[in-house]
Amino acid sequence: MYAPSLLDPAAESLKLSDVCGATQVAREARTLLGERFSSVTFMYVLMRAYEVEYTAARDASRWHEFHGGPRALSDADLEELLAPWLDR
Repeated sequence: MYAPSLLDPAAESLKLSDVCGATQVAREARTLLGERFSSVTFMYVLMRAYEVEYTAARDASRWHEFHGGPRALSDADLEELLAPWLDR
């Protein structure tokens, strides 16, 4: 696990970035985190940057570009899931 001091700059950059929509946010988070990217770090950055609730951030970490399998979220599912936080 990474210390918050290593992840907070990515969260702040994500919050200030000019991206719209959950899929763009997710791709930007992956870019910002680089080798530190994992489902856990993605969740942390989402919660810090957009105040996404834990359960929603956990579910978002199953997006199909990050995690495969039968429970993976589609782009549309991710957009719907994160809309309450990203539309603020």
